Amino acid sequence: MRSSQFSRPALPLLPPGLARGQRGLSRVVVGTDFTLRSEFALARALRLPLGHGGVFCVLHVAPVLDGQGGPGGTQSGERCLRKAVASVCRRLRNRVDVEVREELGHGDPVEVASAVALASGAELVVVGRPHVTYPVRELAAESTVRRMARRLGVSVLVVVPHPVRPYGRPLVAVDFSRESRRALELTLRLCPAPAPVDVLHVADIGEQEAALRRANAPAERGLMLRQEREDQARVALGRFLAPYREAGRELEVRVRCGEPAEGILAEASERGSDLLALAMSAVEARTPLTERVLARAGCDVLVSRHLLPAS
Repeated sequence: MRSSQFSRPALPLLPPGLARGQRGLSRVVVGTDFTLRSEFALARALRLPLGHGGVFCVLHVAPVLDGQGGPGGTQSGERCLRKAVASVCRRLRNRVDVEVREELGHGDPVEVASAVALASGAELVVVGRPHVTYPVRELAAESTVRRMARRLGVSVLVVVPHPVRPYGRPLVAVDFSRESRRALELTLRLCPAPAPVDVLHVADIGEQEAALRRANAPAERGLMLRQEREDQARVALGRFLAPYREAGRELEVRVRCGEPAEGILAEASERGSDLLALAMSAVEARTPLTERVLARAGCDVLVSRHLLPAS
């Protein structure tokens, strides 16, 4: 089987030591296959805040086919990619400090995207996903979105609806871990002030409620348990958010009890969130919660993921 390839050497896009702004993103990779959903992803990426000296990379991965050197799909892909990059350059014509690059890869899209993101030091990979249809189905095992969430070592922004404005009501689901703190910080960079940010913690009390039912406990015990866990979560969430509030960010505390994925999706629907952020461990290959949210969310989903520092 032929290994995946991409057209640029594995070199950093910016020289070491180049000054960058503290806000915004420095390197973004946008995957496109020239479909409508990838056009939505490109439009969303163009609305993200880019820091000074940032790099905006447009990536297209063509399948490896026999006879691809002839006048087939590869040349058409190159022409479409150049048109997409030219459009990005026009949109960013006032940002002379931002470098626009193109990458044409061959092979498996996830492998190529991972290699490009690693070689370029990308902070975020942006991809599109079809709209949710009903009845809702789980993501297929071969789904590109699912495989990217599992295998890419960088954060992934999955775009669903057509973006009409910058993010105005993001929701960040946290579990007080280091990874969820990074997800919140990345969301704050994507949604600069004064955009308010809802921060949600879902307390999973399923086991405790099941124990109460087995013991035939009165309903009041269940209500007391729920209230107690919600109060504890609010206190912990307040401590978790204290550094960001001291910096002047507007953060709204949201607490729910129940199954985490259902609680996250319900909160996003009730709040009309346009961005839902989740954290994934750098060493975790499978997270059912993340995949359920990706399959069912009606808004964009940010899967925050960071490589562990080299030991």
